[in-house]
Amino acid sequence: MENGFIYVTNYSEKFRNLIISICEKAQINVGLTSLKGIGVFLFGSPSRQEMVEESDADIMIIRDEDNEDYFKFRTEFEKLLINENFPKLDLPEWGNLKDCETYIRDSITEGNQIIEAKFIYGDFEVDKKVVILKNKYCTSDKFERILCFQKLYFDQYYKQRTRGTIKNVKYGHGGTRDFMFITWFSNLLDINENKKINFEDNFPHTYKSLSHLYSRKLINFEEYIKFCKDVKIVLLLRNQVLINNKGSEDEGLTYLDDRTLKRLQQTGQFANMFDTMKELKIYLEKAVSNVKTLKDCIWKNYLDFLTKTKGFEWHNRFIKILKGEVTKDLIEQVDEEDILTKIAILWNINPKKDGKLFYELFDKYSKSHSWEILTSLCCHVNCPAEVIDTIVKNKAMVKGYEYILRVSSRNKNVSGKTLLRIMNNPYLEERFKIVAKTTYEKRVKKANEFR
Repeated sequence: MENGFIYVTNYSEKFRNLIISICEKAQINVGLTSLKGIGVFLFGSPSRQEMVEESDADIMIIRDEDNEDYFKFRTEFEKLLINENFPKLDLPEWGNLKDCETYIRDSITEGNQIIEAKFIYGDFEVDKKVVILKNKYCTSDKFERILCFQKLYFDQYYKQRTRGTIKNVKYGHGGTRDFMFITWFSNLLDINENKKINFEDNFPHTYKSLSHLYSRKLINFEEYIKFCKDVKIVLLLRNQVLINNKGSEDEGLTYLDDRTLKRLQQTGQFANMFDTMKELKIYLEKAVSNVKTLKDCIWKNYLDFLTKTKGFEWHNRFIKILKGEVTKDLIEQVDEEDILTKIAILWNINPKKDGKLFYELFDKYSKSHSWEILTSLCCHVNCPAEVIDTIVKNKAMVKGYEYILRVSSRNKNVSGKTLLRIMNNPYLEERFKIVAKTTYEKRVKKANEFR
């Protein structure tokens, strides 16, 4: 079996060189002698040097402004990209420097795209301006909020991507989505130590971050070796599952069910590794379980970090909330600026315990301007349809908050009226409409199958 870190390093370099050659061709085709004020960047797995054959092609064009040269270049660049037939091409329309500041300041999801942005072609001056934004907004507070929100969000989202006890090797505990927690936590520690986060070199970020955990003595040598091995296995596993599932009823899905295990045993990276499918299943499920253990280790270290910076009283209250012990008295103790605790309250409050408190809180917090709070509201399994509609109408159509439209569209309580409001807005990019369209036409279960 191939070494996962070597595979993603080589594939990421191959992809990067391909995109650079496409940039050069697009520039020549439209007759631009330079791309002044325009830079092409990678984000997602390509920027983290964790790209595999079935990864999304995540590319951004960041520019000083939306001018004629930009539109000419983008149109030709996109046409050439489409000819490559990537499994999924993600080329956001937003991306002028004003947009970038809005997203990195207000949003977690799109904000992470700016944080990860890796310059590969065009005007170096644009990259310098993006670095200024990163230095301004990549704070300890930012990464604290990223880790807290994403942990609670993925815990909930994984429940929507389940088939009983079958493991999901992308959208499940111990899947490839969990790799990001290793990097986010490493970034938090670096920022807290006044170190700049590094997205410039070409090492897989998960590998670098695991090394940081070991060098900081947060994991021992045996754990470091074990986790490196398991991450490498899961990296290759997710890719091979997607390759093997092409053309089948499971295309685009990453469940480790018997049909998928049979395909893995017959072709690709994991073929003929074991005599029986049961042995292969045990081997692969152990790797996934160990990656989950790694994320649990990171979460524990994250809570320890917060205890040191915020104190034991804050920690004890936060842990109570995570256990679902949410009361009116406890809520009244929370500082107005304490976004982390408010997020935890929203994910763990139960209307069956105190319905009056639940609806009062949801009504109050729906007037917030915090991306994390509004998104948490719209993710809650018991969020009333009218609260979702109010947030969508008043805030989620505003630049920087559009990702809320995607999570709202996956909530089983969302109304047809809200979905139509999203679908029929002419100013929204298709990425923010597609989930609403799918839910409206095929219901929430189908919308949860999006990559």
